[in-house]
Amino acid sequence: MSSAPQPPPPPTITTLKSAFLTTQTRVLTNPLHRPTRVWESSNDELPEKQVNDALAKLNHRIQQHGKRVYAPQATRHVAEQIDALYTTAIHAPLDLPDRDHDDDDPEGEGGVSTAADLADKGVIERLPDQWPDEKGADEESKRRYEELVGRLKGLEQQRVEAQGRVARLRGLKKLLEPFEEAGEGVQRNLVGRNGEVEQELERMRMLLARVGGRVTGLRKRQEEEEEGGDGMDVDGVEGVLGRF
Repeated sequence: MSSAPQPPPPPTITTLKSAFLTTQTRVLTNPLHRPTRVWESSNDELPEKQVNDALAKLNHRIQQHGKRVYAPQATRHVAEQIDALYTTAIHAPLDLPDRDHDDDDPEGEGGVSTAADLADKGVIERLPDQWPDEKGADEESKRRYEELVGRLKGLEQQRVEAQGRVARLRGLKKLLEPFEEAGEGVQRNLVGRNGEVEQELERMRMLLARVGGRVTGLRKRQEEEEEGGDGMDVDGVEGVLGRF
């Protein structure tokens, strides 16, 4: 059985932040082509050559500044710092409203922390379906929260079902492993044109034809020697052959 191609691993926080910082760096280091129309209208007495020379020097300064300040090593370092902050926040204590222990938060200072790992099953189960009234929020925010929580719990249910299906398929694959011999798999055992089963049936037909010829000869011999009383029981032999 051919295994399905594995999806690529999800990008890390460091990779995502490095790509974002690189994109923003390109925006900041883009050269200037022409001054604005407002500046040109208020400085139309300046020769165009001097303006172009000033723009060329400014673009050169921008490029040099970008190479020094926004070097790839610096971008990578900042991305790693952001990744470290994310890791620290994920392992920090969760600040979630607990529906079973409301007395633990008498002043209503709880909430959904930005450090909460919303991909964790336990965190998803602890999320209330509705935003607590004592936390304070407008109606649009409450509606948006209920919509997102409902979608998140629905996706979690789909993930559980998908994991169960994957477990069942892996179990079936394990059961079929004994049939995978020489890379041919179980398909070679099926009845098909020029298959092993058809070849075996053809050999059996040839054997039956040879045995049938022998039985006919025995019958004739029995008729010739029936007076002796010691002939072979041809009817019994034909009965056995009829079972095929």
